[in-house]
Amino acid sequence: MRSSLAPGIWLLRAFSRDSWYRGLILLLTFLIYTCYHLSRKPISVVKSQLHRNCTGLENPNNNSNSTTWCSWAPFDQENYKELLGGVDDAFLIAYAVGMFISGIFGERLSIRYYLFAGMLLSGIFTALFGLGYYWNIHQLWYYVLVQLFNGLAQTTGWPSVVTCVGNWFGKGRRGFIMGIWNSHTSVGNILGSLIAGIWVDSAWGLSFIVPGIIIAVTGVISFFFLVENPEDVDCAPPQHHVSRNLPRR
Repeated sequence: MRSSLAPGIWLLRAFSRDSWYRGLILLLTFLIYTCYHLSRKPISVVKSQLHRNCTGLENPNNNSNSTTWCSWAPFDQENYKELLGGVDDAFLIAYAVGMFISGIFGERLSIRYYLFAGMLLSGIFTALFGLGYYWNIHQLWYYVLVQLFNGLAQTTGWPSVVTCVGNWFGKGRRGFIMGIWNSHTSVGNILGSLIAGIWVDSAWGLSFIVPGIIIAVTGVISFFFLVENPEDVDCAPPQHHVSRNLPRR
């Protein structure tokens, strides 16, 4: 009597080779852009540590009457809001300017190499912000410069992953696919806040270093497993809802 097929094998056979590849690309691009958002989140969590309310805390320097002794210079000044705003603006301006040119480079370069370089640089600059804690850096220009370059590096993500998803899924079921896939924004922000929150009170530098390592490692994974086009692995190109051979109305 022929033995029945194992449930796990039956499940594997239920999906075609093309479906497995499309699932892999959808999952991988989801993780990639989740990491981009994850690495952007720590600055909003750590701001509370850069300028703190020192009232009620034990001051190790008993001879100091400063009310900002527990803050991180240079953000211990009265104009700390402007200083923190300058750090944010450096990232946002660089991101806005970089998006204009990132798409141009993304169309002319290999998506896999472009993403790998962008994620590696994003990880480096994210970690460099946190290393300011361990290197005892208190110069504003350092944090502004790091955020400036980080903003430029972060622009490599969106054009690349959208192009890759478009190559694999085309116009078919675009609303369904993009609806699920776009949840990476919320997932990345949640994970970024959770990870940064673990070390924000003890060693806020790790709130940047750990996300930096995560996005860099994910960039390495994407380099080894990302497939830009279905034709590269002998998969069928995406089917569109409207055929070119149909008569025009």
